[in-house]
Amino acid sequence: MKRWWNTPRHPAPARVTRRRIGRALMRVVTIGALSLPVARPSITVHFPDGTTFTFPLFSRLPRTGGAVIQAWAFGTLSEATQPDSQKECDLEHVCELAISSAGGAGSGTGTTIKTSSETSSQVDPSPNLQFTLAETIDYAHPVTKGVKGDNGPGACYPASGVMAIKMDASSVLALDIVGQACQVGGSTARLVFTGSYATDVGSSGRFANADGIGSVNINNPSGLPGAGTNTSAADTTWTKASLAGQLLYGN
Repeated sequence: MKRWWNTPRHPAPARVTRRRIGRALMRVVTIGALSLPVARPSITVHFPDGTTFTFPLFSRLPRTGGAVIQAWAFGTLSEATQPDSQKECDLEHVCELAISSAGGAGSGTGTTIKTSSETSSQVDPSPNLQFTLAETIDYAHPVTKGVKGDNGPGACYPASGVMAIKMDASSVLALDIVGQACQVGGSTARLVFTGSYATDVGSSGRFANADGIGSVNINNPSGLPGAGTNTSAADTTWTKASLAGQLLYGN
């Protein structure tokens, strides 16, 4: 029998392959007889103009310098379903929402980014940029609960997502967001999301090598039945978002 003191002190070499784990094809690191899947999650967002953009969800080392920015966005809720199904959202499951705007000059919707001239010389993009916000709200696990019982008035829920802002065909700014979505009073029709944003490595084109972090607040539809969608003019749910913090982009 080989004793532990006779075994090599050098670890077995690691090699990277790809193996199917469930439905996904993932990178796998093999060390000796041990195989560990290395998750490299990605997300695909769909813009109102029909184009899609897929980017990985991991970050790179921060850049030096920065710029103080303020940004605001107006969009509408177009989808709200339970993950991997077409079932309506409810208070017992996770809810996935898609909020977007086609923007456009003079529309008053979309995303507008303004940089403080005192902190950076970077040129601001045009106003009213097209954007999509893919958000997930975990109604099944409220962070706080109202005085009238589970999921009662004032409940807050974990929430996260990705906001993709499109400047042109090859330039997309990707922002990861995380925080809490809280009921406004006892209403389940509207939430206020309070959290943080950080730039994602998937940002491209004129937004390439983006680096930033800050706060984000969203006057958010809940996605629950009766909260409204943009299926008709009379049933439109507008969403307002504001961001403040640091953002440096471009090469």
